[in-house]
Amino acid sequence: MGQTRFSWATVWVSLVAISVFPIYTAVVLAPRFEQLLVKNTKDEAIRLARSFSTLAVEEEKELSRGELPTHLLDRLGPLEDDGHLVKMRIFSPSGEIIYSSEPAEVGHINEEAYFRELAASGAARAEIIPTESRSLENEVVPADVVETYVPITRGGRLLGVFELYHNVSRERKDLNRLIYRSYGTLFAMALGLLALVLVSSRQAHRSMQERARAEERLRQLSLTDDLTGLYNRRGFLALAEQQTRVADRDRRPMMVISVDLDGLKGINDTFGHKAGDAAIAETSQILRESFRNADLVARMGGDEFAVLLTGGEAEFDREKLDRRLQEIVEKHNRKCDRQYGISLSAGFASVDAAGAETFEEWLHRADTVMYEKKRRKKEPATN
Repeated sequence: MGQTRFSWATVWVSLVAISVFPIYTAVVLAPRFEQLLVKNTKDEAIRLARSFSTLAVEEEKELSRGELPTHLLDRLGPLEDDGHLVKMRIFSPSGEIIYSSEPAEVGHINEEAYFRELAASGAARAEIIPTESRSLENEVVPADVVETYVPITRGGRLLGVFELYHNVSRERKDLNRLIYRSYGTLFAMALGLLALVLVSSRQAHRSMQERARAEERLRQLSLTDDLTGLYNRRGFLALAEQQTRVADRDRRPMMVISVDLDGLKGINDTFGHKAGDAAIAETSQILRESFRNADLVARMGGDEFAVLLTGGEAEFDREKLDRRLQEIVEKHNRKCDRQYGISLSAGFASVDAAGAETFEEWLHRADTVMYEKKRRKKEPATN
C-alpha cells in the first residue's frame, strides 16, 4: 500500500511539474528575461544620452531649438544610421521637440501626462513596445522597441530630455527562442520522467497485484479444503469466532450443525479412495444446496463437516432443517449413477453468543447429538 501511494504521488508530482513548466515560463521566466532586456537597453540609452548631454549642455541653460551645438549634431547624424536605433528625439523642458531623426516633427509639443511626470521626477523611464503596438506617444511602432526617456539635469534643474527608440526585435526573438528551447528540453525531460514513473508504477502495481493474489491464494489454501473448496477446520473456527462476536453484539441467535458422511470407510475399502473423494465432494455440494450462501459450511476433516447458521430464530427449526437435508441427499442419490448411496447424519446445537461456553464446546455438543443419531440408525456404521 505504501509503495502504491509513493508511485502515484510521484506520478502526480510529474504531472504537476509538466503543468507548471509552461505556466512558470509564461508568468515568471519570460517576463524576467524581458525585464532584463529592457534594463540593459535602458542602461545603454542612459549611457548614450548622458554622453550626449555633456555635448549638448555647455552653460547649464535649457536646451532650445536652433541652439544645439554643431559638434552634437555632427555626432547625432552617424548615430541615426545605427540599425538598432529606430528614432531619436531631444525635447526642451517644455516638451517641444528641438531635434528629431524625422525633421518634420521638430517644433511639435509633447503634451502627454507621462512627459510631465517625467519632467517633474527627473527619473529615466523605459518600456518595451511590441510590434504594431502604440508607444507612450500613441505612435504605432514597426518593430519590437524599447522606448527610453532620459532627463538631462544640472543641479536638480531639468535642461532637456533625450528620447531613444531601440529596435530589439532580433534580441527579443533570440530570447524567446532560448526560453522556449529551454522549456522544450525541460518538458521533454519531464515527459521522459513521467513515462519512466508510469512504467515503473505499472510494473510495481502489477507486482503488488500478483503479490496480493499470491497472498490471497495462500490465505485461501490455509483456510479452505483442497478437495471440496469449503472452509477447513482452521478457517471455520476463525470465521465462527468472528460471527459469534457479531451475533453477541446484535443479539442474534445462531446454530451449529455437525454433519458426518456415513460409511466413508466402506466406500474407500470397496470402491477405492477415488470413490471416497467423490463422495466427500458430493457431500460438500449437498451441504451447499441445503443451506444459504451466508451460512458457513466447512469440512472439518475426513468425513466430518460443520455448518454455522446465523439467521433468524424462525430458521432454526431442527426437524425442518434435517428433513430438507435428507430430501436433498435422496435427490442426489436418485440422479447419480453410482454403486453406493450418500448417507448423512446431522446433529444440531443452539449457540448462545452471550454465554460462557466456547464455540468448540458448542460444536462438541452438536457432535454428540450427531453420533447419537448414527448409533440409532438401523444400518451398521462403516467408519
